[in-house]
Amino acid sequence: MKKSKGICAALLLTALSLPLAACAADVPAAPASSAGVTDTAAQTAAAGQQGAAVQPTKEDRNAALAAHIEALSNGDSTHYEVFVAYPLENREYVYQSAPMRSASMIKVFILATAMERVKAGTLALDQTLTLHSSDKVGGAGVIAGYASGTELSLDTVMRFMITESDNTATNMMIDLLGMDAINAYIQQHGYHDTSLQRKMMDSAAVAAGRDNYTSAADLGHFFVTLYNRCCVSPELDDVMLGYLAGQTDTECFPAAMPGVMIAHKTGELGGLYDDGGIIYQEGRPFIMVGMTEHYSGRGTAIRTLQAMLRAAAEE
Repeated sequence: MKKSKGICAALLLTALSLPLAACAADVPAAPASSAGVTDTAAQTAAAGQQGAAVQPTKEDRNAALAAHIEALSNGDSTHYEVFVAYPLENREYVYQSAPMRSASMIKVFILATAMERVKAGTLALDQTLTLHSSDKVGGAGVIAGYASGTELSLDTVMRFMITESDNTATNMMIDLLGMDAINAYIQQHGYHDTSLQRKMMDSAAVAAGRDNYTSAADLGHFFVTLYNRCCVSPELDDVMLGYLAGQTDTECFPAAMPGVMIAHKTGELGGLYDDGGIIYQEGRPFIMVGMTEHYSGRGTAIRTLQAMLRAAAEE
């Protein structure tokens, strides 16, 4: 079920009122502590003083999560890769992260590249782009149905690229920014498993051996910086979070945790389904990316990713 823009905006504003870490690097570690959250040593000392049970360590909790994720992954022949981070606990867990076909997950890096240009003043959210017939491609999206010559704001094109995973919008952004510039942004920010080698729906490029790649860890660290609002700037990160919160593909993560605000991106190609983003669980927000390849079945992959998400929410 799609959320209204008003509800999304209100929920996102509430979510962003959570404690956020200062940005120390392009791909920072999650904050060691936050308001209302003590470190493990302090928790253990307090528990000992009160005669309560000792709190599990980060290592204990990661081991429990690993056992759960691995058991779910081993349940079928699908290849799964998972990243989970808990910013308020200075904890992350990675399961089998390596470069994989990115599908539409690559679009978050295109978005961030564009926002860097907006920050620099060489692009503006209200500038217009003209839709040409040569821009139009199939697959996901709505812009291809618009008349050639339609003028769209940069904000609209980027919003559709994320909320609708619009392939025509994405190709317009690749033309505007340049593939080399997008890859430069990716590498400069430490996302070394990620590369953009083709436009959307370019079957000739795929046949020639060129494809787009990323990893669960690269995506996870991207979402960590966005959660901390130190990806581009706090103001522009809020814009990106708004796009991600308006994601219209709610089949996987949102269906697994109904009522929880999730700012995320999905990706899908033959044999794979991915979902990843920020889960604003009350009192314990976390970042999760789940990627699949060679799935045994689309429904099985989605149900397994949902089970992994629920495990991450509980461990």
